[in-house]
Amino acid sequence: MLGKSKLSSERSRKFLSLCCANLILVIVTLNAYAADVEFTAVHTDTFSDPFGQSNAWGDYDNDGDLDLAIVFLNGPLRLYENRGADGFVDVGNSVNLITNPGNARAVAWGDYDGDGDLDMYIAYADGVNPNVLMENQSSNHFEPSQKIFVDVGVEKGVSFIGATRQLNFVDYDADGDLDLHVALRTSTNRLYQNNEGIFTNVARQIGFFEPRRTVGACWFDMDSDGDLDAFTTNQSGDRDGMYKYEDGRFSDVAMELNIDQARRPLIDGGVGCAITDFDADGDLDLYVAEYGDDSLFRNNGDGSFTDVARQMGVATHDHIVTGVWGDVNNDGLPDLYIVGYVSGEPGTPDYLYINKGDHFENQIPNNVMANDTDHGVQFADYDQDGDLDLSLAANDPSGSHYLFRNDLTENRAQSIQVLVLNEDGHQVMAGSEVRVFRAGSDKLLGTRLVDTGSGYNSQNSKPVHIATLDAESVDIEVTTMSSNGRRLTYFRSVELSGLSNKPFQARILP
Repeated sequence: MLGKSKLSSERSRKFLSLCCANLILVIVTLNAYAADVEFTAVHTDTFSDPFGQSNAWGDYDNDGDLDLAIVFLNGPLRLYENRGADGFVDVGNSVNLITNPGNARAVAWGDYDGDGDLDMYIAYADGVNPNVLMENQSSNHFEPSQKIFVDVGVEKGVSFIGATRQLNFVDYDADGDLDLHVALRTSTNRLYQNNEGIFTNVARQIGFFEPRRTVGACWFDMDSDGDLDAFTTNQSGDRDGMYKYEDGRFSDVAMELNIDQARRPLIDGGVGCAITDFDADGDLDLYVAEYGDDSLFRNNGDGSFTDVARQMGVATHDHIVTGVWGDVNNDGLPDLYIVGYVSGEPGTPDYLYINKGDHFENQIPNNVMANDTDHGVQFADYDQDGDLDLSLAANDPSGSHYLFRNDLTENRAQSIQVLVLNEDGHQVMAGSEVRVFRAGSDKLLGTRLVDTGSGYNSQNSKPVHIATLDAESVDIEVTTMSSNGRRLTYFRSVELSGLSNKPFQARILP
């Protein structure tokens, strides 16, 4: 079904004007669909080794299911090809994804050259190995055995040595291709502008001069003006940043928004961040994992934020390194998995905060807690059965890189996956917003962000997941960024029974 595009949405305005008054009613209605969450470790022989650091999902072979990339400390990257009922097979060597042993700390999927297959950026934090850009040349071949990656980092201008952390493939200048943001723990961050496949670091000249000790970064349109802004989480007592993009330049507005975390002690700092609409009011909120008290910044809808972590029950005071959002029980409210880590102290707990509407409760299953992580974490529906599964990566000697299947039964089929594509059918739309409504109504079922970086130092290229409750058909609204502002595309009366848990392809026409 083709979408109809326009630059404003009367329905969105109407919904947002009603939402605050009806928030309590929405919460009660959604919680009626709550279901217990159980996870089972699967393919334990395959996913059993320690020292995994970052993990990211993407369909590298364009066969319709998600494959999993994991980088390891002092080991080569592994690319687990998803073969459905036959499980996963590490094909890293056979597709030329051999990387140097070292402190491989970050991995991100993104179709940087816009040819229809996913490329991969792999980054190191050891001061020895250069970062690499692995170009996927699958589109040039016809046989599966010929799928191959080639390191083009030097040629494309993004190979360098540094203490890299978060990676973000985003189209910050809205020119149709993916640019690359690289967060650095010990030096100034880099923002590479993509010009026909060649990257140039433009951070200084356009005002994105972030010299603080950055570990995490989240990109989203925080002020709803039609372009992507960047929140940076900074370590060792440094304030966090909120870089607003306007008229071709960035400016740090974190202090005026009071989200910069002033007066931190040196031992505290921001580590990771994650974006979603946790309160089902139609706008995007910001969770910040910290050494210290975590923050949950609720979007007030007017370009300002309020920290509600304490009243919502997620102001965890610990060494939390990251968090990811996912509606694991398909009740319409995103839940939050957060990862604890203290160097040299295995056993710092993880938390699975189940969203109860007016608060969160930690309900991490015992088998997950017994095999929890300290770094990489992602949610993805790898088996396409309608619920979100859990992938972990732990870098301590006793850890593993478990894959947990979600065994949800009650609400499993009540969801939709939406894959946002450009007019050519390519995944270059990171930062787009997806809203799903009950068909023919203003009943918002959920708002999600196409991933711009999540988990620990990683970025997926995957569909968004939204619970549909008992709806039989839905309307989908996709907001994309453009040189003319926020651009809305609609897909009306999508019948859920016709999808069979396969992603709905939301192609954005010019």
